[in-house]
Amino acid sequence: MLFTSMKTKMTLAVFLLVAVLMTLSAVGSFLFFDKTFKESISQQQAVLLDSLATQIDDRIFDFTQELHNLSGRLTSDAVAHPEQAQRLLDTEQRQRAFFDNSLFLFSPSGKLVAATPRDLNFIGTDFSFREYYKETVKRGATYISPPFASLQKQSRPIIMFTVPIFNGNRELAGILGGSIDLREQHFLRSLADLKLGKRGFLSLYDNRRNVLMHPDKRRVLRQDLPGTNEMLERALKGFEGTAETMTRTGIPVLRSVKRLRSTGWVLAVSYPVDEAYAPVHAARNYFIAGSLIAALLSLCLVWPFMQYLTKPLVSFTRHLEQLPAMGDLAQKLAPVTSDDEIGQMARTFNTMLLELERSGDFYLTLFENFPAMIWRAGTDSKVNYLNRTWLDFTGRELAEELGDGWATGVHAEDQEYCLKTYRDAFAQRMPFQMQYRLRHADGSHHWIIDMGRPFNGLDGKFAGYIGTCYDVTDRLLAEDERRALEHQLTQSQKMEAIGTLTGGIAHDFNNILTAIIGYSTMMQVQLGEDHPLQAKVREILRASERAANLTRSLLAYSRKQVTNPAAVGLNAILTNLEVMLRRLIPENIEFRMHPASAELSVLADAGQIEQVVMNLAVNARDAMANGGVLSISTDRIILDQEFVSAHGYGLPGSYALITVADTGIGMDEKTRDRIFEPFFTTKEPGKGTGLGLAMVYGIVKQHSGFINCYSELGHGTVFRIYLPLIDPPTPSECIAVDDVVHGGEETLLLVEDDAVIREMVRELLRDFGYRVITAVDGADAVEKFQAAAGSVAMIIMDVIMPRMNGRDAYQAISAISPGVKVIFMSGYTADIITDTLTMGDPRHFISKPIKINELLARVRELLDERN
Repeated sequence: MLFTSMKTKMTLAVFLLVAVLMTLSAVGSFLFFDKTFKESISQQQAVLLDSLATQIDDRIFDFTQELHNLSGRLTSDAVAHPEQAQRLLDTEQRQRAFFDNSLFLFSPSGKLVAATPRDLNFIGTDFSFREYYKETVKRGATYISPPFASLQKQSRPIIMFTVPIFNGNRELAGILGGSIDLREQHFLRSLADLKLGKRGFLSLYDNRRNVLMHPDKRRVLRQDLPGTNEMLERALKGFEGTAETMTRTGIPVLRSVKRLRSTGWVLAVSYPVDEAYAPVHAARNYFIAGSLIAALLSLCLVWPFMQYLTKPLVSFTRHLEQLPAMGDLAQKLAPVTSDDEIGQMARTFNTMLLELERSGDFYLTLFENFPAMIWRAGTDSKVNYLNRTWLDFTGRELAEELGDGWATGVHAEDQEYCLKTYRDAFAQRMPFQMQYRLRHADGSHHWIIDMGRPFNGLDGKFAGYIGTCYDVTDRLLAEDERRALEHQLTQSQKMEAIGTLTGGIAHDFNNILTAIIGYSTMMQVQLGEDHPLQAKVREILRASERAANLTRSLLAYSRKQVTNPAAVGLNAILTNLEVMLRRLIPENIEFRMHPASAELSVLADAGQIEQVVMNLAVNARDAMANGGVLSISTDRIILDQEFVSAHGYGLPGSYALITVADTGIGMDEKTRDRIFEPFFTTKEPGKGTGLGLAMVYGIVKQHSGFINCYSELGHGTVFRIYLPLIDPPTPSECIAVDDVVHGGEETLLLVEDDAVIREMVRELLRDFGYRVITAVDGADAVEKFQAAAGSVAMIIMDVIMPRMNGRDAYQAISAISPGVKVIFMSGYTADIITDTLTMGDPRHFISKPIKINELLARVRELLDERN
């Protein structure tokens, strides 16, 4: 209880607030101090380094100056008098204070002539291999060498200072040199031994990363490999300043670097980070300790103060805890012990308590006219309240619905499920949701979603269930309609996909049939009438014609068959067809024809409409093996938007309706969904190709119409075909066709990508006297036409070809020679041939498989016409 009281929470809140503020203040102050101190340390270290670098530069200048002074006292012939030069070097003790290793005099060829001390050197030795000799000769000026191992004193590291000596002709007469021992030179050793704090040190490096000075003598003359000394690498690239880095032994240091002006060497000052920033770490500890002490003091001060502030609130809270056990209203009223906000809250609570007592069931009044149906049940699971919306829905009185009376309105098929769901949820005190049908006031049943959940009373104990109900009938109907539309869309897409496949197959098959029929016809012409092979050729042609009929059925299904639409009357077509239909229908089937009272004009291919009716009639006959009734009727119908939305097909407008109904065995839904698929049949093997209804579907679609099938097993089948109505046709003239075949001598351009057809047609045309130029595709045709230079009288062109199709090729050729005559040929053309290309004249198109007489007659007819 202590940790959940308001006093504790407020105390902790104030304590945390003070702690956060002090922490933020301490952190901010510390970060500022840390930054300022580090900048100060870096600046001081840089100043020290600059001072030391100046001293070293001055010292090196002194070395160089002393060596110059000594060279001035040596004459140009000193090399020729080595004893004299030796005495001079021995007497120059002052220079020994600078060059603590040796003084040297070399001949122009690099041999040592004189040196001091003499007993430690190699008089007469050739030192021309040394870098300092080569650089001095090359530069002709003072040179300071990198460190190298001396031949004396156990190979100690030394640095050589050299000055060239010239004669009167400015020719090299000798070289004076002075060397210092890096391990013994007093000035450098004093700098190397210089202590910065406890562990800080100085180090010196030449331009080749060689260590010239270091407190660790073992490091002198050793080279720091590239990448092992980050600050040295940066200094050699021009950086001068201070940064934190690591020593070779892994110790973090604050290192400053600077290059000497005299030699370009790098001087570095290194100071361990923990020693350099020790004051910062101490200050951090002080900040932390101070913050903790301040936070504890604030806690000690806030606790009694919060106890004083929350005393009235604690009293009010205890009163509320005891409220459920209090009896009358006077005991329930809270004591007012102060005039502050807590006292005002107690007075407000008392006012609210009085209002609740006066209107204990006020919330039920709000539920009465709520749009949703609301109910409430007690702890015994019996309904004790239903709002006005529920009663208006059911049309019953409240007394009839209370208890379990509401369940009598639930649909008989849903009662068991509904009551079981309700009682199981009640027993487990779990929320529930169920859907059932409830009787409406008009006597119909509506679908209801009922959602209930348990609730507790003011004492926190289970008090019953409360729930809401919504009428979802319209929504469910809309979902059913949507699923039906989705199913119709899926079926339509499937039929379109199958149509595309079958159209492509039929197109390729027509190419094959063109070659078969063409060559067979040519053989028939060339063979005599009495030739024994004539009968076999006729059989080939008859088989080919049957195959051509099959491809026409496939093209009809895919809606790519070439049609000859004209204004025709449906009643007239059915009247002409009635005699044939009565011959097809056996006597045990009653045939009824009911044409519309007025003629129905449509734009259609009469032959194809006959095919549709014949196919449906034959299927109806086969479905009534034991007899029945076949009825064919026509009528005028107007499809409005409501019809289209309800059925999922069609466009609003006036239509001619053809109805073919039978009383046969009917179909189930699974079969009905597949009846328009090519090669799907329910007949026995050998009694059906499965293309009849597929062809019907394709022809109807090609005529911008719609077909619908309704069927149930044992109840027959009804097909309804809707074709757009047009105005009655006007009389039209027919063009006479000359069936006589003639040849010619003109030049024709034959364009066909199929090699067999191309060769067959070429041979045929040549046999009739024509000159033929062949092309394998559209692009080749354009090139051949240009090469012919205007000699081509006509183009015979396939439509579907690789690289460039017939339409694009003809347009390209027309741009070269406008008005050139053309005949297109294809297995299907609905997607590419237009009236623009055929000049509105169907004679400019021949469908595959090609009939030889038709092709020759069409070529001659068009060639004989004037442009």
